[in-house]
Amino acid sequence: MAWKGNGLRRGLGVLIGAATMALALYRLLPGETGLPEREFCTAVALALALVIAALAGRPGFGLLASGALVGAIWLAGALKLAYLHTPLLAPDLRYFASTSTLDVIAHYPKIWRKCTLVLVGVAILGFLVWRLESPGWWRRRSWLAHAAAVAVAALPMSLVTWPEGPFRQVHATTLWEFMSQAERNPVTTFLRSITRMRVQLPSYTPDAADAFDWGAESVPANPPAHRPDLFVVLEESTLDPRQWSICDVPRCVLPMFDADDRTHARGLLRVHTYGGGTWTSEFAFLTGLPHTLFGAAGLYAPFNLAPRVQDSLPRHLRALGYRTVGIYSMPRSFLRAAEAYAEYGFDRLVDAQDLGLVWTSTDEELMRGVERVLAEERAGDDRPLFFMILTMRQHGPHDYPLDTLPSPWNLPPLPGQDERLNRNLGHYLYRLHQSSEAIAGLRRLLFDSARPSVLVHFGDHHPTFDGLESALETTLPSDLRTEASQLTYYRIDSSVDGMRFEPAAPLDIAFLGGLLLDVAGLPKGAYFEANTRLRERCRGRFDDCPDRAVLDSYLAYAFDVLNVFAK
Repeated sequence: MAWKGNGLRRGLGVLIGAATMALALYRLLPGETGLPEREFCTAVALALALVIAALAGRPGFGLLASGALVGAIWLAGALKLAYLHTPLLAPDLRYFASTSTLDVIAHYPKIWRKCTLVLVGVAILGFLVWRLESPGWWRRRSWLAHAAAVAVAALPMSLVTWPEGPFRQVHATTLWEFMSQAERNPVTTFLRSITRMRVQLPSYTPDAADAFDWGAESVPANPPAHRPDLFVVLEESTLDPRQWSICDVPRCVLPMFDADDRTHARGLLRVHTYGGGTWTSEFAFLTGLPHTLFGAAGLYAPFNLAPRVQDSLPRHLRALGYRTVGIYSMPRSFLRAAEAYAEYGFDRLVDAQDLGLVWTSTDEELMRGVERVLAEERAGDDRPLFFMILTMRQHGPHDYPLDTLPSPWNLPPLPGQDERLNRNLGHYLYRLHQSSEAIAGLRRLLFDSARPSVLVHFGDHHPTFDGLESALETTLPSDLRTEASQLTYYRIDSSVDGMRFEPAAPLDIAFLGGLLLDVAGLPKGAYFEANTRLRERCRGRFDDCPDRAVLDSYLAYAFDVLNVFAK
């Protein structure tokens, strides 16, 4: 009877584990659009269950643990796609596992509630199955027999994940297919990313560097001290709301997006991310290189690209005699910011903790902190300054009740539209007006000073409004509508009379640093001189330059002649 009782308990444990695995596969397989991808995910899940079962001596626990793991991958991937419109990739587990990331997630109640519920449920079931499945005979096995059993159990996993194995069709995808299939096959993409997230240098013809004249320019050895101060404001989650066709009310009109007599350049800016990934825009602006040049690993620029940067805008400005200062609205530990900013060429980084900022701090509070840091830097130091300022107030979520806002912002901005859209847009526009006022205050601070100054502010990625933004119609011309989700804005103002610039639109963010040097009237050096030539020859486009021979020559010149990136 005892034997039968133990058998029933173990059987119940296996049944619970199998049910967990079945539920996980039931939820994730419909999200994989191809039959080979579905078979691949199923095979990985079962092979993993076999390995865990061999290790623990509990087949039900192996099924439950494997089902819970692949189910967690599916849930995390679904949430990331829904809120950020980017796929879950294996390096996310390494790079984003920090208290700063948890603090961001904490502001998305729908995310952490679901995650907490799943975590608690799996923990309870795991404990129950572990208790039900007493290993019994397994405990009496020698360690050698146990190790042999685990080794045999690992063979199916090795076979499934082998690129030349039965799922070679799934493994053999190009980089473009790998990334473009992320929404159609999210779990498969995650599993493939475990081995595919190495930095890939762009391909080009090595001897193509001399095919075009890239106009090398030297940097003066003794630069004058009266060069203008440069201030850059990266406006996170910001675009001109008039880019949405529904945003045709007075609240959608803000001074920060329109030119005035101080404006020397302004237009549409093309970024390389949507819904998140501000650090990739930082990288592109500071280095003059889109992160997309380096394959999928480029998504993690602060970790695996920044350490290999050999030339950048801050480094060039330091050579011109500038002191370079980063103002970072997050803790310096977030995404390796302290180390990355130093590698980009910053002398000093001031983070949110230094400024006393919290998640709900407004851009006006941020700019008051900038004013304090500016006073510190100007005290007893005549060197020109370069400030890189990152805002974060426009980061989502925006789906809060409107009655939490002061009048008149507590009323729907678009009464005829959906209530949820009004909540998101209402909070977005309220924060955006605060941003516009903060930019106006910074302009007054800089341009009322006796020191010459140049101010550039530009939008990063679009906000997602929890998935609503992607369905909004655009006011952009028909030839730009297919890339509307990656188009924001830029504006460069100066207190010094000088040339006005009208580069081709949209302007790739990788060219914005060179354009800033143009407006400031500064020497561009060999690298940013070449960057400017590419901007002109490719009409503001970079990795989608219509003349591939020009881009091929530029990449060979930048990487082989100038060595801007360590190979």
